[in-house]
Parts: sequence; C-alpha cells; structure tokens
Amino acid sequence: MAAAVALAVGLALVVAAQRRAGGAAEPRRPNIIFFLVDDMSADLLPYMDTVRGLAHDGTTFNDYYVADSLCCPSRATMLTGKYPHNTGVRTNQGSDHGGYRAFERHEGRTYAVALHQAGYRTGYLGKYLNEYPAGPGYRVPPGWDEWHVSEGGGYSEFNYHLTRYIREESGGRRPVNPSDGTYLVDELGQRAVNFLARSRQHAPGEPFFLQVSPFSPHSRVNVQPGDKEPRFPPARRDRPKNRFPAGEFPHGDCGGPDCAGIDVTTSLPGFNEDTSDKPSWVHREPLGAGTIQALRADFRDRIRMVQSVDDMVGRVLGALTEAEKRNTYVVFTSDNGFHLGQHRLVRGKSTAYDHDVRVPLLVKRPAAGRPGDLVTNALAQNVDLFATFLDLAGADPAARDSRDGRSLLPLIEGRQVADWREAALIEHVKPDPDASGEPDPDHDGLTAGNSQPPTYAAVRTAGELYVEYEGDPRPEYYNTVTDPHQESNDPGNARTVELGKVLDALEACGRPAAMDCWSASHLR
Repeated sequence: MAAAVALAVGLALVVAAQRRAGGAAEPRRPNIIFFLVDDMSADLLPYMDTVRGLAHDGTTFNDYYVADSLCCPSRATMLTGKYPHNTGVRTNQGSDHGGYRAFERHEGRTYAVALHQAGYRTGYLGKYLNEYPAGPGYRVPPGWDEWHVSEGGGYSEFNYHLTRYIREESGGRRPVNPSDGTYLVDELGQRAVNFLARSRQHAPGEPFFLQVSPFSPHSRVNVQPGDKEPRFPPARRDRPKNRFPAGEFPHGDCGGPDCAGIDVTTSLPGFNEDTSDKPSWVHREPLGAGTIQALRADFRDRIRMVQSVDDMVGRVLGALTEAEKRNTYVVFTSDNGFHLGQHRLVRGKSTAYDHDVRVPLLVKRPAAGRPGDLVTNALAQNVDLFATFLDLAGADPAARDSRDGRSLLPLIEGRQVADWREAALIEHVKPDPDASGEPDPDHDGLTAGNSQPPTYAAVRTAGELYVEYEGDPRPEYYNTVTDPHQESNDPGNARTVELGKVLDALEACGRPAAMDCWSASHLR
C-alpha cells in the first residue's frame, strides 16, 4: 500500500505541477480505451475488419508476447506490470496459487489506482479475474469509478449476471443485473457507450480510462457430450441460417469469407504436424477424422464469435465525439492465444509456442496525433501495459518505470528507442488438476492426459524460442526465422547455452538481491 500511495502522489504532483507551471495551459491528458479480449489467437485477426482498421493512423506490434498464456496470470501481469513470478498469481484457482485469491493483495497497486488518482474517470466492463466473487455484496476494487463485471456465467454469453456499480450514482448499493437474453458482448458494448455519456456528465473536461474485457472468444465451460449449444457460442445473428436459431448468412458470418470455405487444416500452420522431435509431453498420434471435424467446427465458431467483438469495437468508437477522437488512444489485445490442432495439441493454450503467446496488439493514436500507419518489430510484452498507461497519463518516470516492464509509448509514436528489450520472458506453472474450488474454465476433457505442458520457463528473442521444462534435462529450441511455426526442434543447438543464462536471470529478476527485470531482458 505504501508503494501505491507513493505512486499516486507522484502522479498527482505531476498533474498539479502542470497546472501551476507559469500560468501555461495544462497539456490535455488523453483518454484511453482498452479492449482486452479472452483467448483470441492471432489467426482470428484477419476476419475482423474494424479491429484491423485500428492500424490506420495507429501502430501494429508484430512481436507482442504474453508472459504466461493462461488467463489469470496474464491479466495479473497487465494490471500490475509484474511478471507472474513476482505477482505470485500462477494459475486460475485460488487453491492452486492463482485466481482472485492470489491477486487480491495487489489491488491497491494496479494502473486503475494510479490513473484514478491522476484525475481519470475509470470503468471496467466484462471479465475481471478468475474466481472473483461478483455476486450480491461484491467488492469494487480500488481505482474503479464504474464496475460492470460478470462471474463464470459470462462464458456462456447468455446466462450471466453483471454488476452495475456507478460511483456517482450507486452510493452504498451494489446492484447485480441478471441477463435479459442479450448476448454479453452486445451488452458490454452498450454499457461502454453509456460509460462515455456518463463521463461527459459526471466529469466534464476530465480524461477517462475505459477497459472493455469480453469473455469472447473463450469457450463455454463444462461442455457436455450432446450439448446443442456450440462450445464456442457466437451471437445468434452470426450462426448458420440453416440452424436454430437461424442466423443471417447461409453458413454464418465469418467477416467476409464464406465460413464453409475456411478449414482449420489449411488455415493454421503446423496443424497435425509430426511431433516426434518434440518433448515427450507433446508426443502423440496423428489427429483422427472425428477430432479434425470437431476442430473445424470450433475454428469457424471462433471466427463467428469475434464478429460481435468487431461490431462492439465499432460501436464504442462510433460513440466518441469528434473532440474525443482527437484525444483518445485505443488499445486492443488479448490475454493469451489459443491452439486448435497445431502440433497435434487439440484445444487450449498454456504452451510457449507462438500460437499461444504471440497475440495481436494494435494501438490507434488520437486523430490529432501523428498520422500514418506504423509497424514495429520491437519485442513487447503484456508486462509493459502498466507503464504505457501511466506514461499516457503523464506519470513521473520513476513511478512509470517502477515495475518489470517499460512504456510502449515511444514505439507507438514511432520514436527510436535505444537499448530496448532483446529477450521476452514466458513462464508457466502447470495447474493442479485436483485443485479444489470452482472448475477451471480452461479445463477441456479432450486435452486430458499428457497434453498439458509441465511447468516451464522460456525465452523469446527476435528470432529464437528457447524452453526449459521442469523434470526434463533437454531444452527445446527453434530458430523462428527459418522455422516460424516451431516445427523443427533443435535442442542441441549451440545457442541454448547462452539463452539458458539469459533465462536464469529472467526467472529470478525483480526478487531481492536479483537483477532488475529490464536489465535481465538484454542478451549478454
């Protein structure tokens, strides 16, 4: 809490100094809209016209990696600017060193607290953290002026309850609204538009920070054999016309291409590839026809699901006034990727392969800012978002750079950055399948047995992936320049020695007597 107070005071002093400085006009701090989707792999982006449009007069990050390709650890890293080994949030369940129970102690030091203290009106909509209790009497975390969050029912997209806390209007009440049948992504879009209107009403002239975090395109939980509802449930309008309830297109809406012409076997590089060269936990027989058919349906439904996300982004941006468009950054990313048959991994995430850890990051700059479409290949991570948001708010550099990451703002603006990160850390603790509590929403019966990776730590550079698995003396190594889809493992490569040393430093970084994480992210 002392660190949180110091951070907030630092921000407040900067803002106050700007207001006092020689009578000069106060620089107008930008608004920030942060779209954080759930389980959206990069292979879905080509089907999202509105989201891809953020690249126009915006910045595309080609090499953006999450520090852990599991929901709760990844989100904790974003909110705090700390790697998972420093947050202590390692899984989705509180009984297994994860979930909301492990994160709660960090709530006083998230970017929401810092931005709120800096004068931003803040709002959070959608999915927060696994096992957060969003029922009656829920607790609104520090720093949020509006709080519209759902528990596990949000995965179904229809049968959910959604909190409705508005600081200026709710008082001591903590309302919870049951679903009226509205598709959750659509409901979040409407509430986001309403947040913008209330910000103009309750905080005219002040900046806002809005985070919209749909559950889509995450699957439903506890899917049972014979369920009529798809595992990945699109909005009704986006489903095939010949199914009940009927959609608007013969094969559903896939954002332009005919869904019937999209096949998982040809759309996903590395699908069903020979895994004999990989670590033992990856070894498996070729996928059977029935499994491929199921994955084909899953992939098409995931594409249909993100049509609603695309619509929602367009709806929210369309609700901005012209003045707000001139002064608003829009950030879009996912908490992790997802695999559907690559390397014969049936359905899921949690690996260090690019399909699970390399996700889209697009940042639309304000209309009044630098024009032009920018693309950067700089190594960026979700641990950098904390510093980025504080940088946008004008935080003191000492507060901004007090965590494990660094601000992406110079890269967003196309500025040259000396001494940038050369190695990204990816780490993962294998969840305990017998952990008590709520069922893990990322458990899938089709991925039982040895298909879940053991605990591991990995380094991703501009052209390499190096992985060390717990209990396995042989590392995993790929030259991602010549082998971009990680299909040919080369554990004996001479580079593994150097990368192993880099990984040792990154695994311990930020702890007492260890190297700081930014210094550790450089090759030596």
